[in-house]
Amino acid sequence: MTTVSLVSCDTYESGTFEAAVRKAVDLTGGISRFVKPGDRVLIKPNLLSAKTPEKRVTTDPAMVRAVARMVLEAGGKPVIGDSPALEPFRRVAKKCGMADVAEELGVELAALTSPRPVSLPQGTAFRQLEIASLALDADVVINLPKLKTHCQMLLTLGVKNLFGAVVAQRKAEWHHMAGVDRDTFASLLLDIYLTEDIEC
Repeated sequence: MTTVSLVSCDTYESGTFEAAVRKAVDLTGGISRFVKPGDRVLIKPNLLSAKTPEKRVTTDPAMVRAVARMVLEAGGKPVIGDSPALEPFRRVAKKCGMADVAEELGVELAALTSPRPVSLPQGTAFRQLEIASLALDADVVINLPKLKTHCQMLLTLGVKNLFGAVVAQRKAEWHHMAGVDRDTFASLLLDIYLTEDIEC
C-alpha cells in the first residue's frame, strides 16, 4: 500500500516552504526510510525549458533545495538531473535556478544522457525502452514533478516527469510513435514509471 501525505503551504519562502516539505516527508516515515548513507540519489525535477521560477513552468528550486538538504542530512549523495527535450541542459538549469541550488549545496548537477536499453516485464505495452544510465544506476530516484496540465494527457500529476529519463531527442521520437493516441502514450508513461530498475 502506498502512503500519501499532503501538507498545505501557500508560499515558496524558503523557511516556511522547507518546513512544509520536511513535514510531508516525515509523515511518510522520514527521509531515512528512502535514503541510506552512501546512496547515490537522483533528484529528478521537471526542467522543461529555460524559464525563470516565477513562470511556474519548472519545478521550483525551493523544492529541490529542501529535498537535496534532506538527502545530504541522511548521508546520501544527491545529483540534480534531467534531460530537456529541446534546449541545452546547462542553459535550462541556470535559468530555472537549479544551477544555483547545486552550487549553494555543493551537489552535482548532471544532464541525463547515455541511454541504456531496459527490458520491461510481462504485461507492459512496450517490450523495451532506453533510459538514461544515471537514472538506472542511482540507488534512489526522487521524482519532483511540476503539477500542471498536459495537452495530450490533460493531467499527468507525477507520472510524466519520469519521461525525462528518456534522453533528449528520443523523447520527440517516442512522442511521435506513441503520442498520437492518448491510451498508447499513457501506457508508455506507466511503463517508464514501472521500470523495475527505477525505484521512486
